[in-house]
Amino acid sequence: MADSTQRGNWSNWCEFLLSCVGCMVGIGNIWRFPFVCYRSGGAAFLIPYFLAMAICGLPLVFLEMSYCQFSNLGPGKVWVICPLFKGIGVGMIVLTAVISCYYNVVLSWTLYYLSMSFSQTLPWSTCDQIWNTPNCIDAFGTRPLTNNSINSTLLVYNLSSGNMNGFVQEFTSNLTTSATEEYWKYHVLQESTGLETMGSIRWPLVGSLFAAWVCAFLCLIKGIKSSGKVVYVAATLPYFILLALLIRGCLLPGAVEGVKYYVIPRWEKLLESKVWQDAAVQVFYSAGIGWGGISTLASYNKFNNNCYRDAMILPVLDCLTSWFAGFVIFVYLGYMAHIENKSIDDVVTSGPGLTFVTYPHAVATMPLAQLWSVLFFVMLFLVGMDSQFVHIQTIITGISDASPTIGKNSKYKMVLTAGLCCVGFLFGLPFVTQGGIHLLNLIDNYIASISVMLLACFEVLVLSWCYGVDRLYGDISIMIGYRPTIIWKPLWMIISPAFIMVLWCFGIADLYKKVLESNTASWIVIIGVVIGVLPLLPVPTFAINTLNNMRGKSIKLKLLSSIKPSINWKSVAESCDTTKEEGELLHVPLKDIN
Repeated sequence: MADSTQRGNWSNWCEFLLSCVGCMVGIGNIWRFPFVCYRSGGAAFLIPYFLAMAICGLPLVFLEMSYCQFSNLGPGKVWVICPLFKGIGVGMIVLTAVISCYYNVVLSWTLYYLSMSFSQTLPWSTCDQIWNTPNCIDAFGTRPLTNNSINSTLLVYNLSSGNMNGFVQEFTSNLTTSATEEYWKYHVLQESTGLETMGSIRWPLVGSLFAAWVCAFLCLIKGIKSSGKVVYVAATLPYFILLALLIRGCLLPGAVEGVKYYVIPRWEKLLESKVWQDAAVQVFYSAGIGWGGISTLASYNKFNNNCYRDAMILPVLDCLTSWFAGFVIFVYLGYMAHIENKSIDDVVTSGPGLTFVTYPHAVATMPLAQLWSVLFFVMLFLVGMDSQFVHIQTIITGISDASPTIGKNSKYKMVLTAGLCCVGFLFGLPFVTQGGIHLLNLIDNYIASISVMLLACFEVLVLSWCYGVDRLYGDISIMIGYRPTIIWKPLWMIISPAFIMVLWCFGIADLYKKVLESNTASWIVIIGVVIGVLPLLPVPTFAINTLNNMRGKSIKLKLLSSIKPSINWKSVAESCDTTKEEGELLHVPLKDIN
């Protein structure tokens, strides 16, 4: 086990809890869960959602917390528990590194919108901007008779000369486009037609991206000692802002209809397999399983922290946060439908379209539009930055655990943090080109479909079958003073892994279907598969390397030796401070540890 006095611990339980909340509650809770819940039967969706939480979410969060807290090691080093599969931890770090590069790009969009929210007139509310087309209608549904952007050739990107901003657009007099959508596509992104045309760098977004990485560095400059203090604000303030937005939204016309669309159960939806699949996928990603974030945070816990209690609290809190955020979003969708005289079906959307088109459109029509816009994007930035803290901390922990020199020296850690932020900024630059949104979607789709679930499945199978469920129960008993209920054994050994593999097969099938329907170029598919497989490569690579380094043994003996812990976990546990806060000595029979 690592020396926690040199490695560091959370100052108190609240810092750990709020950091985990920040890790689990991300931008996806704002822009994906409400849409999925609405599409999947409203309140009826909670039945498959909570069932998936019980089968997969709770068991895996409990597992990830317990073995990393016991060892006081992050996902990279903790696999001394089973050296043959050290690549699982390394794969989680690689996965997190890839995600952190484009996750901060989303935060850069948020910062850009936040800065523009201080304008005298919100720039996405009118049609008199240089990027607007003749088809533009403003935030109030008015199509101006005259448009200052009459010269629509400003939107034409001449591939031969490359001296224009924007891309080829076809304007049809009987079609309309909202000012917020044109602002998002033609100004913020200057979106290209696809990955085949990446276009030029969007320098305003480069500045926002740099600012986002600077914020991350400053908050992590002293590791968990500084980030643990930041989360007091970053993890709690969004709840107050969401509450303020909800109260304001409930006073708008159409809000009640929006809430009805969100919460009224449509029980017939439960007969559709897609609804159950969506519930399971939402739990998996929302709980942060397989990314290494929860493992990293738990590794800084004090040895006797009640990880069992925490694992029961956090997934439920994450679920309730998503449900609450849905009310905030749908009161504004109801308002949007009211002012545009449309059905909510016509205005509801998911992903970036919800946060950067639909919500800004609604805000632009309200009194004190700048105030509500600032509050929304501050909330969105804090929610995203909480998750980004954990992404970066996971990488730092993996490197510092592997290098004792870095792990014991705070100055080296600060330099490492600065270096990682610089590298992350550079790798983020392709995502802020005119074709960057397509690259982001490509990587996100393939990473999510291929890597995350397999790493989580490997993790639970290796720990429950190779290390052993009985050993895990013994380790947990030493930490919390009692043995957890027997129900976790079948969940860890059979039910949760089978559940994950079924989800993975559905995910691969959906990805294959999307590729066929979109007629994606083969070279783009190859890039996506390579990136998607990248986090999995350390698993066989480190397994082969481990076996190769064990000389003088038969293959059978090498395999048997390599799945045993490379350190004596029993002596480690007995040498720790195994006292409760009240000072009561924990006594666990040795037969329960073996």
